Amino acid sequence: MDAQPSMGADELRARAYLRTLDAHPFGHQPAPRPAAPPAPTPPQDPAMLLALTIAGLAPGIATALLLRHRGWTIALLAGLGVTVSLPLLLVATMLAFPPLGLAVAIASIAAALHAYDDGRVLAGTAWALTAAISLTCAGVAL
Repeated sequence: MDAQPSMGADELRARAYLRTLDAHPFGHQPAPRPAAPPAPTPPQDPAMLLALTIAGLAPGIATALLLRHRGWTIALLAGLGVTVSLPLLLVATMLAFPPLGLAVAIASIAAALHAYDDGRVLAGTAWALTAAISLTCAGVAL
C-alpha cells in the first residue's frame, strides 16, 4: 500500500514556505511596529522672531532715545507707553477700517491652526483670541 502524505504535512510545508516569503495568512498579521516619532520642528524661524521683536520694540526705543534729554525715567516710561499702546492702536484701526480686521482674523486663524498642529496649545489659544477680537472689530457676529 502506498502511503499518502497527510494533509497536515502539506499545510506545514505551505506555512514554512510562506514564512520564508514573510507572508502571513489572513488574520495572522504581526502587530505593526511602532512608528518612530516625527522629528521635532522648530516652532518658528529665529531670525523672523528677532525681526518681529525689533519691529515691535522700535517705536518705544526710538521714543526713549528721543526723550533721553528729559531724564531716563521719563524716557523709559514714554517708550514703554508707546510699545504697550501699539496693540490698542491696531484695535482702533480695525474698528475704523473693518477689512483690516478681516485680514488680521484670517492671519490669526492660520497661525492658531498651525500652533495647535504643533501642539502649542497656549499660543494657539492666544491666536484664536486675537482672531475673535479682530472679527468682533470687523463687525462679524460670533
